[in-house]
Amino acid sequence: MKRILLLTAGLLLALSLTACGSKMYIVETHGGESYTSEGMPEYDSASETYTFKDEKGAEYVIQKSDLKVIHEEMD
Repeated sequence: MKRILLLTAGLLLALSLTACGSKMYIVETHGGESYTSEGMPEYDSASETYTFKDEKGAEYVIQKSDLKVIHEEMD
C-alpha cells in the first residue's frame, strides 16, 4: 500500500512540474482578439491555419491571414 502511495505521489509531482514548464503564447488577430495558448500554436500549411488550445482546454483554429502576431508571454 505504501508503495502505491509513493508511486502516485511521484506521478502527480512529475505531472505538475511538466505543466509548470510549458510556455504560454499570446495570439493576436487583426480583428483585435487576443488569446493565450498553452504551447506554441501548430501551423498547418495545407489549410494555412494555426491550431492551439487555451489554458481552459478550448481549441481554436485561426486562418494565417487573420493572424497579427504570436509572441511568448513573459512572466
